[in-house]
Amino acid sequence: MQFGLLYDFRNPPPWFVPSPALYAETFDQIRAIESFGGWDSVWVTEHHFTDDGYLPTVNAAASAIAMITERVKIGHSVLLLPLHHPLRIAEEGAIVDILSNGRFIFGPGLGYKLDEFDAFGINRKHRPRVMDESMEIITRAWTEERFSFHGRHFNFDDLAVTPRPVQQPRPPIWMAARADAPLKRAARFADGVIAVGSPELITRYRGFVADAGRDPAAMTVAVLRSVILSEDPGAAWEDVKEHVRWRSERYGQWYGEAGDLPEDRDWTRRMRMSTDEPGAMANLIKDVPTEIAQLEALERAGVDCVIYFATFPGYPPSKMLPTWERFAQEVIPRFRS
Repeated sequence: MQFGLLYDFRNPPPWFVPSPALYAETFDQIRAIESFGGWDSVWVTEHHFTDDGYLPTVNAAASAIAMITERVKIGHSVLLLPLHHPLRIAEEGAIVDILSNGRFIFGPGLGYKLDEFDAFGINRKHRPRVMDESMEIITRAWTEERFSFHGRHFNFDDLAVTPRPVQQPRPPIWMAARADAPLKRAARFADGVIAVGSPELITRYRGFVADAGRDPAAMTVAVLRSVILSEDPGAAWEDVKEHVRWRSERYGQWYGEAGDLPEDRDWTRRMRMSTDEPGAMANLIKDVPTEIAQLEALERAGVDCVIYFATFPGYPPSKMLPTWERFAQEVIPRFRS
C-alpha cells in the first residue's frame, strides 16, 4: 500500500495568517514529510472563488513542490480539467514532470462547484464531452510527435507539444471518480482512480476496467482519508474540531448546491453531522493500532493508495507534523513487504 498527503493551502478568515507565511509553513511540512521516509507522494487540489484561499493553481504549486523535494511523487487530487484548455494542461504537466525528474502523476476530475463554471463561462452540462476530448488531447500530446484534433469543443491541426515529459510513454494518470460514468472514463483513459465515496466504487471500477479489455490488477485504486494520531482524543478533538467543521460545511454546501448525484442534496446535513455527532471524534482521532486495523481492511477491499488530508483549513501545518512523523515510523512500515 502507498501513502500520500494532500494539500489545499486554505487560509480561512477566522484563522487568517499572511499567505506567504502559510505557504512557507506548508512547504516546511512537505520537506519534513520527505525527510521522515515512508511517505510516497504529495498531492495538490484545486478550487476557485472561495472565502478561504483554496489553491486555484495546482501546477504552480506542484512545480514549487518539485523544487523542494527529491523523492516523493507529486500529483493532482484533483485538477478540474473542464475549466482548462487541454493543450495548456499538457504543457504544464510536462513541465512538472521535468522539474520533478519524472515524479508527476496527472489527476484530473470533472469538477462540480457551480460558481466556478459560471465564472469561467463553461456549461456544466458539457463536462463529460469536454473531459473525453481533453483526455484524448492530453494523452496524444504526451505520446505523439505531432497530431491534429477535431472535436465538438477543440479543433487544431498539426501541433507538436513541447517539451516532452520525462516519463515515457507519458506520466501516469489517476482520475477522480464517484459515479459510474467517471469510473468508466477512468477505465478507458487512466492507470488508476481516486475513488471518492462508497467502497463499492472499487469493485465497480475494476469491473469496468475488465470490460474495457484492460488488466484490473494493473490499475491503482486510491482513496481520501483524514486522521490525527493521539492518545488524548478529547484534547485533540477540542483543538481541531472547528477546523474540521469549516472543511465539512464548505464541501457540504458545494456538493449540495451542485446536486450531481441523488445523495448530494443531503450533503449539507451529512457533513454537519460529521462534526456534531458523538462519533465524530472517534472517526478522526485514532490510536496507531486502530488506524492500522482500518487500513488493513481497506487493503483487503482492494485499495492500493491512501491519500490523507495533510491538515485542516486554518489549522497550522506544524501541528500535524507529529501525526505524520508517527505515521512514517509506526504505521507505514506495517504495510511494506
